[in-house]
Amino acid sequence: MSKNTKLLYCILGSVLLALISIPTFYNAVHYIPLIGFSLSQLLYFISAIGVILTIYFAIVLIKENWNFK
Repeated sequence: MSKNTKLLYCILGSVLLALISIPTFYNAVHYIPLIGFSLSQLLYFISAIGVILTIYFAIVLIKENWNFK
């Protein structure tokens, strides 16, 4: 598997992490007794990490394929 394919899989995984905080998941977790609020805040944190990783891997992919001629 080429390095570009691996980076594309990393970007896909990061986007899925970023989508974890959509309202459906947030509402489902938020109403769990005792630990729901903590889990919902953890989902926002994981989503933020996913956004950061998406940006990072996209920049790495662009730098790998940039041709300086």
